[in-house]
Amino acid sequence: MSENSSDHWIHRCLHATKEWLLDNPRSALSTEAFDAVVGAGGAPIRNPQTGDHYLADADQEYLIELRRAGAVDDPRR
Repeated sequence: MSENSSDHWIHRCLHATKEWLLDNPRSALSTEAFDAVVGAGGAPIRNPQTGDHYLADADQEYLIELRRAGAVDDPRR
């Protein structure tokens, strides 16, 4: 994680959104998750074939790293 890791958009999301993102890795974003990610400053990637939106790989990896570091509760525990 970078020195400015607390500046990442994920930290502006509600806990419920973080839980959904952790519990649904690499899944298409629900409408609520999409709205929360965009509202927090994230930039989901659109699959042109399906129209679904996903977290960018770098954002997904950042979220995984936060979980490993214990900075975000893992809802599966």
